[in-house]
Amino acid sequence: MRLRDGVVSMNAAARGRRAAAGWIGLLATGAALAVAAAPVLAPAVLAGRLLAATDDPGTLAEIRLERAATPQRLAAGLDAALAAEDEDLALSFLALADARGLPVDPDRRLRVEALAQGRVARAARDFATGAVSGEAEGAAGLAGSLAADVTGLGDIRDLLREGTRYARAEPYDPLLLGMALVGLPLTVATWTAGAGAGPRAGMTVLKVARRGGRLSPALAASLGRTLRAGLDREAVARAVAASSRLDLIGARAAAGLAIRPGTVARLTTLAGDAVVLGRRTGQRGVLQVLGLARDPTDVARAVRLSERLGPRTRAALALLGRGALALATGLAALANALLAGLAWCVGLALFCRRLGLLLGRALWRRPARRDA
Repeated sequence: MRLRDGVVSMNAAARGRRAAAGWIGLLATGAALAVAAAPVLAPAVLAGRLLAATDDPGTLAEIRLERAATPQRLAAGLDAALAAEDEDLALSFLALADARGLPVDPDRRLRVEALAQGRVARAARDFATGAVSGEAEGAAGLAGSLAADVTGLGDIRDLLREGTRYARAEPYDPLLLGMALVGLPLTVATWTAGAGAGPRAGMTVLKVARRGGRLSPALAASLGRTLRAGLDREAVARAVAASSRLDLIGARAAAGLAIRPGTVARLTTLAGDAVVLGRRTGQRGVLQVLGLARDPTDVARAVRLSERLGPRTRAALALLGRGALALATGLAALANALLAGLAWCVGLALFCRRLGLLLGRALWRRPARRDA
C-alpha cells in the first residue's frame, strides 16, 4: 500500500512539474508574440495594403502619402517649388497639405500668391524660348513650341536633320525622327480637317521633353527601341527629299509609309496621355511624369493617378517619385513583411490552441486511478 501511494505521489509530482513547464513555456511564447506584435504586424498590414493596390496607382499613392506627407517634407517641397517659380507645383503642395489637414506657414502661402504677379512676364519669356529653341517650360513655352510645330516647320527641321543622319548611317536621334514622321501627318490633318490637334500638341510635349533632356533614360530607351524597329529606310529617304523641297504633302505621304502603323499607334497613344495629363497637372506636370516613367505604361498610370488625386498629383509625384506610379523596387521586402505577419498569426493560433489544452487539463482533471 505504501509503495503504491509513493508511486502515485511521484506521478502526481511529475504531472505537476510538466504542467508548470507547460505554463512557463506558454507564458514565454505569449510574451514573445506580444513583443513582436507591433514591429511585425504594422509592416505586414502596410505590405498587404500596398500589394493589394498594385494595379491602382491612386490608392497606392494615398497609402504611401500617409507616411511621406509630413509637415517638414511638405515645407521643403513648397520651398523648392517657389525657388523654381513653379506655381502649379506650389499650389499642388498647398492642396495636399489642406487635404491632409497639415499646417502651412502663412508666409509660404503669401509667397505662392506672389507668384501670380509675375505670371505674365514668365509666360512671355517661356513663349519666346519655346518658339525659338523648341525647349519649353509651362503652358506658354509649350504654346511657343506648338506654334512652330503646327506650321510644319518644326517637324521638317527635325526630319531633315535626323533623317539625313539616318540615311547616311550616322548617329541620329530615333525619338526626334520618329516624332517628326508621326507629327507631319498630324500637322497636315490639323490644317485640312481640324483633326489631330490633340495628338499634335501631345507630340510637341514629347519633343520638348526630349530636347530638354526631361525624358527618363529608361523611357527614352524604351521609345528608341520601338522607333528603330518601326522605321523604313527608303520611305524615310523619300520623306527627307520631299521636306528639303518644302513639299509638305509629299513629305506627309512618305512619312506615313516610313514608320509602321503599330509604332505610330503606340506613339500617338503616349501623346494623347500627355495631353490629358497637361489638362490636369499643367505642362510642367507632364514633364515631371516623363522624367519618372520607365515606359509608356507608367504614363498611362499617371493619367489614372491624376483622376484620383486631382490637384494633389504633382505634389504626390514630387514626394513619392516613381513610387506614386508603381511599387517599383522593394517587392521582396514587402512579400517578406507579409509572410512575417502570416507567421505571427500562425504562432498566435498555436498559442491559443496550447492555452486551450492547458486550461482544459487544469479545469477537468481526471481522478487518479487506484487499485482495489
